[in-house]
Amino acid sequence: MTTDTPSDSPISEADIQAYADGTLMPERAEFLRAYLSKDPAEARRVAFYGRLNAQVQAAFQTTDEPAPGRAGAWRGTFGRIGATRRTRKLVNTLAALALTLAVASGWLATAQVSAQSLNNAAVMALAETAAAGFSAASPTRADLDAPNLASIGLRLVDRKMLSPGPLQRIDEFVYLNGDNETVVLLSAWAPLAPAQPQCSARRIGDIRLLFWSARLKRFVVAGDARAHGLMRAADSLTTR
Repeated sequence: MTTDTPSDSPISEADIQAYADGTLMPERAEFLRAYLSKDPAEARRVAFYGRLNAQVQAAFQTTDEPAPGRAGAWRGTFGRIGATRRTRKLVNTLAALALTLAVASGWLATAQVSAQSLNNAAVMALAETAAAGFSAASPTRADLDAPNLASIGLRLVDRKMLSPGPLQRIDEFVYLNGDNETVVLLSAWAPLAPAQPQCSARRIGDIRLLFWSARLKRFVVAGDARAHGLMRAADSLTTR
């Protein structure tokens, strides 16, 4: 079975299944590959379908031949019946695994916090900490979950947990440097995000954002672009 869908029409689930089966028209397959190159999460899902399809096809390929004579024929027949049952069991197992992974992928996608959402939360956190008025008189907070940045002159003064979505969680840590300038660290679970151990920078007015992803999480450090310890905090965290 092949598909004659126009090569530039929107990608459908049928296209993805045909691509995994190897029956998609070449022009359409090329369009799909270009689409997948821009969507790593979707590319991983399609790659999984391809591996599953190969496993199922391999399961149906048997090399058993009946032995000579009537007894051999009977043994061959029962062997094929047993192989068929094992194949069906394998297919059922693979189908259950595929369903489980599909559900899990949807849950992971829902629980994942995007880079833009995390950056927005960091800017909001800086605004809120400015309004809170942390100062040299603010007590240092003890928190075992917070990265210890005392060695680079940052002390923890506050910690929050944000929930931008039903299954999403952002951990927020607020630090002050020796000049009582605020530096915030935010982290969020992002298992589908590609690893980016080296931080990237973005400037929004006087605010600098330093962000990266590692260990199934996204991270962002934010503060005034001239704040002491801002770059050192990012360097320290990305080397851990």
